Amino acid sequence: MALAFSVPDTELSLTLANRRAQVVDQIFKGTAFLNLLRMKGAVDTVSGGNEMVVPLRFAKNTTFGSFDAYDILDTTPQDTETSAKFPWAQDYATITLAWTEEMKNQGRGKLIDILNQKIDDATDTIRDGLNTQLLQVAPGAASKDPISISEHVQSAPTTAPARLASVGGITCSSSANVWWRNKFTNGGSFSTSDMNTMYNNVSDGVEPPTCILTSQTVFEYYENSQVGQIRYADTKMADAGFQTLMFKAVPIAWEPLIGITDSMYFLNFKYLRLQLMMGADFITTDFVTPDNQAAKTAKLLWMGNLICSARRRQGTLFSITAPA
Repeated sequence: MALAFSVPDTELSLTLANRRAQVVDQIFKGTAFLNLLRMKGAVDTVSGGNEMVVPLRFAKNTTFGSFDAYDILDTTPQDTETSAKFPWAQDYATITLAWTEEMKNQGRGKLIDILNQKIDDATDTIRDGLNTQLLQVAPGAASKDPISISEHVQSAPTTAPARLASVGGITCSSSANVWWRNKFTNGGSFSTSDMNTMYNNVSDGVEPPTCILTSQTVFEYYENSQVGQIRYADTKMADAGFQTLMFKAVPIAWEPLIGITDSMYFLNFKYLRLQLMMGADFITTDFVTPDNQAAKTAKLLWMGNLICSARRRQGTLFSITAPA
């Protein structure tokens, strides 16, 4: 039998709606990775579509050359463009207020106080949940979670992640698609020399990474290697409450929720972005009461995914151990 609902609670719904901007702000500010994405301008909003389609250029035009007078020019048609396709993912958190709680907290002030507490609890839940999903070890086949950085930036990019037939619909194992593989190096004993090489590999001399993300353990390997040397912190991240150091003018941040704790991710946010569905970036629904329950429930809903348009600009130093 289908559920039926009563008329939405206007006052509770309005309170939740009025707090929406604050909720969204706290979701992004509360974790290092989500905060980095926002601070570096790597969060986009798009309108509609069954999936996210990202245009890619995988090769250069080969018709360039010198000529003189009546030389024949190369007019070979060029096929240099393709696209990656990424699915939408959805997350939610619910806010439920029991009738008994309303009775015990009669009076508008008391009721709004308990509602705000529940909104804060839901905000913490969805913030930590989304951040954990984006940073987790590649999930299993049945997972509906957003794509994680460990799926975009693999330690073995010639094979597809566990639950994906391919990344963005492009087969990584094909020798024709080497351009769609991220950079990767088995780190072993920690060294800044390996960091130098990975930095240069993902930069290709022209586009340095936006940030380096790692665990507390590996962050401390780097921190300890800099004892007695000049170190600079990212002041914006420091002002936001996150500890960072700099490597070649790139901030290094550690994230307590990161799934793979022995790796360093060299990320370029020009090409790695969190894309949101317009009208579904932590939207709040009205409070409604099921006919078979003495409680009112509203939902925080999110729709989006982590997408990548240039995997070769991303890299990982993996299996890092303590320095010798």
